[in-house]
Amino acid sequence: MEYLMIAGSIASIIGVGGLVIALIQLHRTKTAAEAARTSAEQTLDRISGIVGVASIEQICNRSRQLLLVMGTKNLSGSATAALELSECIAKFSGSKAAKEIQGDEEWQALLNMVDEINEALGAAAAINRIDTSLRDHLNRLARKIHSQLNSLTAIATDKAGGF
Repeated sequence: MEYLMIAGSIASIIGVGGLVIALIQLHRTKTAAEAARTSAEQTLDRISGIVGVASIEQICNRSRQLLLVMGTKNLSGSATAALELSECIAKFSGSKAAKEIQGDEEWQALLNMVDEINEALGAAAAINRIDTSLRDHLNRLARKIHSQLNSLTAIATDKAGGF
């Protein structure tokens, strides 16, 4: 009987020790899981930044294409290039990456400038004629848009870690 009491006491001591070890391991597991979550969030932020840079680069290429086509004096092609640029900006401007680069109002102002070019070129293409002063105004506006997009590319690259 005495052996049973001793064995029971030893078993209790071992059980308490096992419980302490289990609690320590549980704390370590929780800490490791929190570190993994933080690392995953940082990775997602970095990927989002890289996607933002790639997207704004694509938009910048569209604005460059608009400038090139406008230089050829092809009104229909210029109107199409302006529409494509407008669509790219509209799609991107609602993304998380776009909001990290600049606010909604700034994206809308940029979109409004592109839409002004698109509407004017579309109307000119319909009659196959454009006034010189209007052409000059649209060219200045397109260069301004392209310049702003280049600046946004630099901002996006900086925010993404400057790769």
